[in-house]
Amino acid sequence: MKKIIIEIRDFVKADFNIYAYLYTFLFLAIAIYFSYEHNFEKVYIYKYYTKPISYLIFTLYYLAPYYIIIIPVLFIKKQQYKLLQSEFWIKSIIFFGTFGILVAFWQYKLLFNYPQLGTSEKLFIKHLFYNLKRIIPFLIIFFAVKKYYDKEDNHLFGLRIKGLSYKPFFIMLILMIPLIAIASYMPDFQKAYPQYKFWYYGGAFGMTPIQTVGIIELVYGLDFASIELLYRGALVVSMARVLGQEAVLPMAGAYVILHFGKPLGETISSFFGGFILGVIAFEKRNIFGGIVIHVGIAYLMEIAAIWQHYHNL
Repeated sequence: MKKIIIEIRDFVKADFNIYAYLYTFLFLAIAIYFSYEHNFEKVYIYKYYTKPISYLIFTLYYLAPYYIIIIPVLFIKKQQYKLLQSEFWIKSIIFFGTFGILVAFWQYKLLFNYPQLGTSEKLFIKHLFYNLKRIIPFLIIFFAVKKYYDKEDNHLFGLRIKGLSYKPFFIMLILMIPLIAIASYMPDFQKAYPQYKFWYYGGAFGMTPIQTVGIIELVYGLDFASIELLYRGALVVSMARVLGQEAVLPMAGAYVILHFGKPLGETISSFFGGFILGVIAFEKRNIFGGIVIHVGIAYLMEIAAIWQHYHNL
């Protein structure tokens, strides 16, 4: 744990530019204000959901904040020459384009729209495909990018187990337990979690409720792994070839946008969590610690919400 703290401290010392960081915080504060006070995402973005143009809209929605942060930051830090590299533009468009298209991909809902399916079966299919629709395309497309640009690496954007001590990450998870326990008393937390409120439904396709929940929670964890592969893997480990240490700050800023619509505290804290995991990914060229943290926190929140449900009965 001490070593990680020292690495984060040293990274901030080397990367910190007061004007670049203040600009990033100001942009995020404005974005958060419009998102939560004016419901920006629902009113202006999701109204295009299911329309053909949504694939472009969602791509721009996630890509634009990344550019809005990184381009001025590079100029502020006099690193604008990095923008002249075609690899930066091609990678960023592919990474966010893939993500935006998959977010806009609504046709998977047709799979659980058959009237002959029961409610439990429909919800099971919904959660199954929703949580798997990113990880498989990511693995295929990112591997193709790696074979072209990062072919000397023996891992896919830091997706490897070796080269990392996992004890600090489990300590971090233990430290998160009291915070998650406190947050679990908040109404917006209980409304959002668990993702699959199994107490309303039975088992699906002949499975017991426990088997149904087990599979849903497994794929739920895989979806968080896909997020780590994008934000800490693609946007830090892979983009560091082009941007160096400047890859971390804009990734953390773009990561905040992903949390719009979730409890406000979770959205704000996502910047700091994303930044810390980004620094670790940059220093170690390994994202598996981030997967442990991300998936672990997700499961702790699920457990806390389930406990709250039965505690309040």
